[in-house]
Amino acid sequence: MACDIVQGYEILCRDSVGGIKEVYITEFENVPQANITAASGVISAISCNSGTKFYTYQLERENAQYDNNQVGSLENGTNFWESTLTFTMKKMSASMKNSLRVLSENRLMVIVKDANDVYWLMGQTRGVDLLSSTMTSGRAMGDLNGATLTFTGKEPAFDNQVTSSLISALLTEA
Repeated sequence: MACDIVQGYEILCRDSVGGIKEVYITEFENVPQANITAASGVISAISCNSGTKFYTYQLERENAQYDNNQVGSLENGTNFWESTLTFTMKKMSASMKNSLRVLSENRLMVIVKDANDVYWLMGQTRGVDLLSSTMTSGRAMGDLNGATLTFTGKEPAFDNQVTSSLISALLTEA
């Protein structure tokens, strides 16, 4: 068989939590493939083109979800990974509407910082798209007044982890 299993899995300590802390977004073309070095699922070098950076989207706790799902077809002999990121932004405004329009018109690259302070790069080779966004006024006083965004990407491999020491050099000033 050409695809050898090279390791097993052991039960680890219960020191992990769910959720997303922040998301960082830039246009896909701001990070050329030549500026990314990855091995064994970890990015050890990444940089943006001169004058470009990732923008920070701060998130409320328990208000976002990132999934990276393997999708295979026995009939076609194909295998790929689909990543999905969903989060909400509060308080509808013209500025929010304009931001959603710009995000939806671009192919993007997204870094997700999970609740364990681990960073994951979505759209490394093929980009990520904002495929669904809904602005809502809410109905009751306690309902969301804002937008729910869903970003989707498809890659030939699982999203790579980004070494945490690389993040600050990629971000715009707050």
